[in-house]
Amino acid sequence: MAELVLTDVSRTYPEKTGPHTVLSHLSERFDLGACTVILGKSGCGKTTLLRLMAGLEVPDAGTIAWPPDHPFAMMFQEARLMPWLTCRENVALGKRSPGGRSVEELLELVHLTDAADRYPSELSGGMSQRTALARTLALDRRVILMDEPFAALDYFTRLHLQQELLSMKHKLHLGLILVTHNVEEALNLADTILVLENGHFIFKEQVPCGEGPRDLLSPAFIQLKRRLLTALQSIPNAK
Repeated sequence: MAELVLTDVSRTYPEKTGPHTVLSHLSERFDLGACTVILGKSGCGKTTLLRLMAGLEVPDAGTIAWPPDHPFAMMFQEARLMPWLTCRENVALGKRSPGGRSVEELLELVHLTDAADRYPSELSGGMSQRTALARTLALDRRVILMDEPFAALDYFTRLHLQQELLSMKHKLHLGLILVTHNVEEALNLADTILVLENGHFIFKEQVPCGEGPRDLLSPAFIQLKRRLLTALQSIPNAK
């Protein structure tokens, strides 16, 4: 089992009122063949942790060790499409080599074949995020880091994209590390849920996800949601 290993990772930012420690001596192992969801309130350090994993920031202390055969890509909360390019052309930006899936295959995978020649201004929010996902998949990486990619979408579009993401995960054998503040999203997507607060993981649990669609109203999921909410309700308001 390939793992991303965090050992004693700390990150502090200078502020007018003094140093603000976001992550403190954080250690964890992430299964890169699964979907790990990092859950927490706004401002708890989820995005900082993801940026550290991606190498966009450097920890003040500790190490972040990726296995050499697991290249990764990152998908941000905003679609960040080039407005002067069509949907097809935006996806093509992710193609760095002739190998892997073609742009047309990726458009079909995210159900955007009929919208391939539209510009971002002609796409809905959900279609824009699917375009961004296809562009990320075009990089042909084995692991995707996702920073609240569905947060700005309405409930029904978000739920639909979550199901599509799960389907693609299994079809393409992807590893996912996703951060969110949405409990239902964590329950829908995760193989493992971690709750981050005060620089530490205060909760970790495997999700009872067997074959087929998840029933969030089943006794097992209801009990897990109660445990999650109990952990989150024990957290003071964000600073």
